[in-house]
Amino acid sequence: MPQTVSLTICILFISIVSAAQSSPCADALVRRAVCAAANKRALEIMRARRLKAVTVVQDVRTGALVAFAASQPSEVNITTPIRPLSLSKLFLSASWWDNRQPDSSFASTRGTSDATNPAYASRVTLHEMLVGGSDSAGRQAAIALRKSVGTKKVLEDFARYGLLRDDKFWSELDPLWKGSLTPAPASVSLTEETKDEEWADTLSLGETNISVTALHISRFLQAVGNGGMQLTPTAREASKSGGQRPEIDNPIRIMDESTALQLQSAMRDTVQRGTATSIASALSETGWQIGGKTGSGPALLPKGDLLDGWFAGLIFDPEGRARFTVATFVRSGGKGGENAARISAELARYLVGRKS
Repeated sequence: MPQTVSLTICILFISIVSAAQSSPCADALVRRAVCAAANKRALEIMRARRLKAVTVVQDVRTGALVAFAASQPSEVNITTPIRPLSLSKLFLSASWWDNRQPDSSFASTRGTSDATNPAYASRVTLHEMLVGGSDSAGRQAAIALRKSVGTKKVLEDFARYGLLRDDKFWSELDPLWKGSLTPAPASVSLTEETKDEEWADTLSLGETNISVTALHISRFLQAVGNGGMQLTPTAREASKSGGQRPEIDNPIRIMDESTALQLQSAMRDTVQRGTATSIASALSETGWQIGGKTGSGPALLPKGDLLDGWFAGLIFDPEGRARFTVATFVRSGGKGGENAARISAELARYLVGRKS
């Protein structure tokens, strides 16, 4: 192995240990293995709230799966196809910034009832659209992007972000989990013939024409946290790792570094002053921070007034570096800024070694 690569891996190893030395998952992180203790804690959090939920945690710097859990896997699992809801705005924004579109503002028609929510401003930028969740601004941005760069280019970007069928999702998958960690393919059902209204709704609301799994969302977040460089995920059982750390695959750039940094910034602001302020102080005394994007939409099962909710987040260490992803979906459990965000924050506290 070249000396520079060895040095890089050594620095990475020291960084991982330092960043999570008080965590109950410290040993698993060193081995780049799944942390059974975190899996157990995630289930406890979800079941205590009697929620149908799933969550995935991944190591940003290595691509290793850290934790995964589903409270009722027969109904919704981390491999289950799920609508992304407003997480679609993350992919829309990534394509906008990757294509170097202007820093435009869009009319936001949610009203003026809450002056503290960025979405209620009369006009919002793409950043504020993510922070406050303005659907009307998202629709306008989707159409503007299509007109500027074309349908084909946007769909090529979405494919690069992992929203089309994968020939191989995992770099390494322990045989123990081959049946339970093979995700359904992600998909985007949009074409040149798709009408603008449907195109706009898909890229802003994410309720039709896009299907993802929690694993796909986590993989995208890993690249966002890693400056746009995606590592093919690994899922290893700690008891079988024998203390050996696998080689880190060569990362693939799926978005510009500037795009990744803009997404990180919007995700931080979403927690501090946007749709996920319910967890703004969750890590306040730890030195760590959490950022994320929420998604909410009418529940498919059961039908009625209930909402499905997403929280797609990154956990940042005291130096401001993204260390972990956390992708949580709650079926029929309220808005993404509520239970999904709170599960994510409570699990984040556990990962960094702080009891809730």
